[in-house]
Amino acid sequence: MRSSTQALLFLPALVLSAGCATSQSARATDTYVQAVLDKNHVPGAAVAVVRDGHLEQLSAYGLADLEDGAKSEPDTAFQIASATKVFTGTLVMLLVQEGKLGLDEPLSKYLPDAPETWKGITVRHLAAHTSGVTSGLKEGSEEQTNSNASVAERYEAARKGPLDYTPGERSAYGLTDFVVLTHVMEKVTGQGFEELLRSRLFEPLGFTCTRYEHARQQGAVRIADVIPRRATTYRYVDGAQRRSWFLYPPHTYSAGGVFSCVKDLARWAVAMDQGTLLSPESQREAATAFKLNDGREGGFGVAFTHGTLRGLKMFGHSGGGALGDVLRVPEKKLTVIVLTNGMGLLPMLAPVVASHYLPPLPELDAPGIPDAEPALTAVHRGAMEGLFNGTLDAAAFAPSAQQELLPILQGFGSPGNALLPPLRRLTPLEDQKDGDKRKRVYRAVYGTDVSMKWTFRLDPAGKILDLEYEWE
Repeated sequence: MRSSTQALLFLPALVLSAGCATSQSARATDTYVQAVLDKNHVPGAAVAVVRDGHLEQLSAYGLADLEDGAKSEPDTAFQIASATKVFTGTLVMLLVQEGKLGLDEPLSKYLPDAPETWKGITVRHLAAHTSGVTSGLKEGSEEQTNSNASVAERYEAARKGPLDYTPGERSAYGLTDFVVLTHVMEKVTGQGFEELLRSRLFEPLGFTCTRYEHARQQGAVRIADVIPRRATTYRYVDGAQRRSWFLYPPHTYSAGGVFSCVKDLARWAVAMDQGTLLSPESQREAATAFKLNDGREGGFGVAFTHGTLRGLKMFGHSGGGALGDVLRVPEKKLTVIVLTNGMGLLPMLAPVVASHYLPPLPELDAPGIPDAEPALTAVHRGAMEGLFNGTLDAAAFAPSAQQELLPILQGFGSPGNALLPPLRRLTPLEDQKDGDKRKRVYRAVYGTDVSMKWTFRLDPAGKILDLEYEWE
C-alpha cells in the first residue's frame, strides 16, 4: 500500500512545494512500483520526483521491516549502496567550485608521493573510473569487506602496485579509484571524507535521515550504529525472504555505504534545480562523459553515470542493483529517486518512473534494417526477457561468457518480473562484423513508450560474448 505523505510535505530548511499527488504521472508511478514490489518479492520502496525545484511526487510503499511490520515512509533510511556516489560526485564538484581541486590537474599536485607511473593520472581519471590504478581490491570483495584498513593505508597499498592499463585507455568500474580520490579530497581539505560530506552537504541541506552505519566485523560479531527508521534489506531466496545487506568499511565510504531517504535526496534535487548547490556549469561538467584515449565515451562523468532518456541527457547513479536509483534530466530540471529494500533488481526503476513524466519519442516505431536471421533475433529476444525473469539460457552464451558474465547476470531477475512493460516491438538497427566477431543492435519498445537499445557482441559461432542496454 502507498502511505500518506501529506504531513511530510513541508520540509524545514528547504521548502519542497508539492505538486498534484493525484496526477496521471503519479498514478502511473504508483501502479508500476506496486507491481514491481508484488511480482519481485520486494517488501518496500519510496519514490520522490522533483521538477524545477518543486516536489511533484513523494510516495512510500509496503514495509520497511518484515519482523515488526514497520511501514515504508518518506523518511525511512534505505541502504543505497553505490548510489552514494551521487553525493561523492557532488562533493568533488563543490571542491572544484571552491578552487581546491582541478579535475584535469595531475595527482602529483595533490599527492607528492604518488608513484612515477601515475604521472599521467588526473583527478578526472579517478572520478571517471579510467585511471588504470590497480583494481585488485574489488568493491564487495571479501578482502574489502573484512578489512578495517584506513583510506591512507589502502592508498599506500595501491601506489605500490602496477597500473592495470594506461590511464584513459578504458572505463573500468571499481573501488580503488575512489579510495585514491578520497585520499586526495582529505589531503586538500584537511578533513576526513565523512566530515566533508556532513559539513558541505548533509548539514547545509538539512538532511535528517542520511548517515553511515559504521559497521565493522570483530571476529564472529558484526557491530553497527543504530539508524533511526532504518529499512531492513532483504533478498528473496528459495521461496523465502532473507535479511541481506552490504558491509562497507570506512575506506570505501566514497564508493558506497550511505543510508538515506527520499526526503533528503529530494532536498539535494531541489538544491541542484535552484543552483544553490552546484552551478549549472558544474552540473554539466559532472555529467559529461569522459573521453577515452581513442575518442570513445567512457561510462562515467565525474562519479556520475550518464546516458540519454527520451532523447535527453541524463545522469545519476544506482546502487546494489536497485536499492538506490537516482536519475536527473538537467534540461527538464527533473530528478527521480527510487529506493527499495530488495536485493537482486536491475537498476531500471528510476528511468521507467521518469518516462511517466517525459514526452514519448516520435521514432519508436520507425523501421530498422532487414532481419536476415530471425532465429538469431529470437535468441537475443530470449536473452533480453530472460535477464529480467531469471530464465537465461546458458546455451546462448559463449564458453567464456558462461564462466564470467552469466553468473553475474543470473544474480538478477525474478520469475514475476515487472521491471518493464511487456516487450511490444523488437527492431534490428545494426548488424556489423569486426574480424571474427560480430555486433548486433536492436531497439526494444516496451508497452506504449518505454524504449531501450540492446547491443549484443558475438563470437564466430554466433554465441553471446557480452550484452548491454541503454535507455532511449
